[in-house]
Amino acid sequence: MNVIADIRICTHCNDLSGKFWNPAIRWTKKYAVFVEIIDDQGRVGLGECWCFDAAPDTLCAFLRTEVIPAFLGRNLFDLEEISADLIKRATLTARHGVLASALSGLDIAVHDLRAQTLCKPVWKLLNAAGSGKAPLYASGGLYGKNKGLSELGAELSDMAQAGFPVAKMKVGGMDLRDDVSRVLHVLSALPEKTRLVIDAVYSLTPDEALRMFETLPSERIEAFQSPTRADDIAGMARLVRAGVPVMATEAEYRREVHTKLIDDRAVAFLQTAPIACGGFSRLSELADLVRPSNARLSLEVSSTAVALMAACQFAAAEECVAHVEYHHLHQVFFHHLPWPGSGFEKMRALPAIPGIGISLPNNEVELAFDTSNASPEGADA
Repeated sequence: MNVIADIRICTHCNDLSGKFWNPAIRWTKKYAVFVEIIDDQGRVGLGECWCFDAAPDTLCAFLRTEVIPAFLGRNLFDLEEISADLIKRATLTARHGVLASALSGLDIAVHDLRAQTLCKPVWKLLNAAGSGKAPLYASGGLYGKNKGLSELGAELSDMAQAGFPVAKMKVGGMDLRDDVSRVLHVLSALPEKTRLVIDAVYSLTPDEALRMFETLPSERIEAFQSPTRADDIAGMARLVRAGVPVMATEAEYRREVHTKLIDDRAVAFLQTAPIACGGFSRLSELADLVRPSNARLSLEVSSTAVALMAACQFAAAEECVAHVEYHHLHQVFFHHLPWPGSGFEKMRALPAIPGIGISLPNNEVELAFDTSNASPEGADA
C-alpha cells in the first residue's frame, strides 16, 4: 500500500511572443515541467518543477536518469529519506540547483497523494488548525509594447476592482525619474486602501533603490521586491534598516542563503517559490525559520495553476505566509482553477478537495517520459 508504481513527466510551452518584459528578460516562450506520481491504488499526485524560461530538456533528462529511479517502488512516506539521500549525493555531483527544482515537483506530488489517501486537502495535512484561506495579491504591471501610463494605470486599477488588496508592478527598466512617474501614476489610479509591491528584478543598486523608495508614499508600498543584486545581502539589510520593506529572493533554494537573509535582517518578506525551493517540506522549514523573526513568507508564482494551488495550500496552512502571487500574465491552466466566481477578497477560501485541488489537463501537455512504458522524451501524450 502507498507504493509509488509509476511516474510521468509532462511539459508545456506558453508562447508570449515577446510583447512584455521586465528589466531582466523579454518573455518569448515560457516552459513548465510537471510530475505525476501514480501509486499502487491508481491515485495520481501532481507537482510542478521550476523551469522558468529555459527549455525543459535538461530538467526532464535529469529527472528521468537521476531522480525518478530513487522514488520508484518506494513508499510515499519514504519521501524525506529519499530526498535527504539525493541531496547528500549532490555534494559530489554539484547539481544542487536542478535537484532542488526536481525535488520540488516530486515533493508536491507526494504530498498531493498523501492528502488524497486521507481524503483531505493538503493544507489540512500540513496543519489541521490552519485557516483554509490563502491571501492573494495581483501581479502584473510589466513593461509592454504600446503600453503607456494610461494602459498601466487601467491594468492595475482593474486588479483592485477585482478585489485584490495588493497589486504588483515592475520597476528598474527605465530611467529612475520615469519609473517613479509610473509608480505614482499607478498609485493615483488605485483606491487609497490598495497597496503596491514594486519589483526591480535585481536591477538597481542599494542607493538607487533607496532614492526611489524615498520619493514614494511609504504607507502605500507593501514591499520592494528584489531591489538589488540577489547576492547583495548587505545592501538589502541596509535598505531594511532605512525602512524599506525588502522582499527577496524568489528562486533561491539554498538553506544557508535563506538563513543569512533572516539572521542579517535583510528582508521584511522572505520570498520563495514552492516549485523551486523544495516543495512543501522545504516550505515548512522556512516557516520555522521566519516565525521567531520579524519577517514573513511571500510565495512566488509565475507559471501555472498547479504552482498556484500548491502555494495556496501552504498559505492556507501557515499564518506566517503574508501573501501568494496571483499572476496576470503567466496564467497557464488558470481556467482549470477550482474556484467559483471571479472576486478576490483579501483571503481566498480553498475548496474542500482532497490533495492540492487540481489535476493536470493531459490533453494540454506533452508527455516527456513515463516509467510504465519508458516513452522517449518528446513523445506525444
